Amino acid sequence: MKWEARSQIFRSMPLRSYLLFCAAVAFTFATVGVVNDLFDLAHSDRLHLILRILTTSGFSVLWVVALHRRTPKFIALLIAVQVAWMVATARLFPLLHRNLSPSEWQMQAMFHGFLILIFVLFGYGWFGTFFQVESKRYFAAHTEIELASQIQKQLVPPIQLQTSTVEIFGFSQPSGTVGGDLVDAVESNGTVYAYVADVAGHGVAAGVMMSMVKTAVRMHLQTQTGSATRLLEALNDTLAPLTAPSAYATLASVLVGADPAVTYTVAAHLPILHYQRATHSIQRRTVENLPVAMFPGITYQSATFNFVPGDILAIVTDGLTEVFDAGQKELGDVYIEQALVGLAEQPLDVIAKSILETARRFGKIVDDQTLLLLRRRSTN
Repeated sequence: MKWEARSQIFRSMPLRSYLLFCAAVAFTFATVGVVNDLFDLAHSDRLHLILRILTTSGFSVLWVVALHRRTPKFIALLIAVQVAWMVATARLFPLLHRNLSPSEWQMQAMFHGFLILIFVLFGYGWFGTFFQVESKRYFAAHTEIELASQIQKQLVPPIQLQTSTVEIFGFSQPSGTVGGDLVDAVESNGTVYAYVADVAGHGVAAGVMMSMVKTAVRMHLQTQTGSATRLLEALNDTLAPLTAPSAYATLASVLVGADPAVTYTVAAHLPILHYQRATHSIQRRTVENLPVAMFPGITYQSATFNFVPGDILAIVTDGLTEVFDAGQKELGDVYIEQALVGLAEQPLDVIAKSILETARRFGKIVDDQTLLLLRRRSTN
């Protein structure tokens, strides 16, 4: 994985940085050709010196490219070319047999030393220029990512909300600097619209899409009233023209009011887990819908169920279910059901902490982990 990451960084470098790096490598390895010639002055002349410099510098650049690209065909071709080059130069330019005087040895040594000094300085200079250019690019990108991360923390803070009918706790832990998961709860006119969204992909692009989803949802809730399905349709019609088909979001939401019946909808998301206090059992609530922002003009379906005092709802993203241990065994979501049943009387933050710790102990975090818990409060 580390090699793949380095290879990806190398391939993503701008052309200017790529050329600077190649020049630095070429001049650095040119010194090897000079040193080789210095140890073989009795069988060499200026032509052999030039050939050795071209061989060590040229093939060093080609090997850097080959090893970073990791293309078997290119590596095999390069090996064949290098062998053919060495055989051809040995036949076309056979080694000499010279007797050098002490003064000639001294002159050749000084000349080779001068070349080594020049090549080392040029190699050092090109590497310095390369690091300077790349550091500016890195810090510019790092600053943008940090800014996006700060924006995300403001857009997706932990949720701890209590109303007269429901208590809510939620959080989102990004797998990287910037995540694409979203958890939100909006109270308006005696009702609460709570939802979790999972934007496709990772990084800054997913974070931007996530912010668009939250902004569109909140603007719709402030300006219009209606069902959760109408909200999804409005959200989809708003975002679909602004995004590529590969940029979409799955979503699961509930609309909770004073009435026991709550409306919910699921757009290609994991089912909502419903802990029923009366039976100490889990019901999976889901509806078949397409993701949001994938295609314009989509009609979404919703459904209802009774949500009575003591019941708990859990909405999660696949970062909490698609966790794998060292043997590639998947964690799944049964442990979330067990936590809801076993800790049903505990505060919601205690339940959430237990779920998150179980996932972290099981395996490495590779995706954003988001959880939203709602408990119906007693009206007494």
